[in-house]
Amino acid sequence: MRGAGVLFAYEAEDIKPGWVALVLVLGLAVATFLLWRSMNKQLRRINVPTKQEIQDAEAAERHDGGDTAQRPDDEPDAAEEGPPG
Repeated sequence: MRGAGVLFAYEAEDIKPGWVALVLVLGLAVATFLLWRSMNKQLRRINVPTKQEIQDAEAAERHDGGDTAQRPDDEPDAAEEGPPG
């Protein structure tokens, strides 16, 4: 059993991070930066209505008496139907 202990023994000064660890950390940093940039681009594309726009739409809906052109739920919309198959 003593042979296994000697086999796995190491000196603290022999342990070094090495170039592989540096490359991995730099790769993760680049990937994180690219993901962050992509997320910001996607978030800028979101068009969130302002509070005033929501209030104007609600007022217009109340003024028009609501949406009277709604179809019953049992009639599927032609755009919702998928291709036959």
